[in-house]
Amino acid sequence: MKIIAALAVISLASAAAYAQEQPQQSFKTILGKGYDIKSVTFAKGEATDNRETFVVTLQKEKSVAVCYFAAPNWISLSSSVLEDSKRCDVRY
Repeated sequence: MKIIAALAVISLASAAAYAQEQPQQSFKTILGKGYDIKSVTFAKGEATDNRETFVVTLQKEKSVAVCYFAAPNWISLSSSVLEDSKRCDVRY
């Protein structure tokens, strides 16, 4: 039983380390790699500190990217916003 618990802890630690190593990329870079936008969701409330936020979910095969934009930034889509390398989280 202790071996199973130890393996579970190691697996969780490895998964957490792997998730932390996943790169953040710009929205423009992700689109350039061929990701497709799957959803655009407007959020406002406790989860966003009552700020108006758009959450954009993209997918390419088994890889998923989630990008976060303040409402005015999503509406304007300026070059600086599209090229901000900390805008999107990618999971392979």
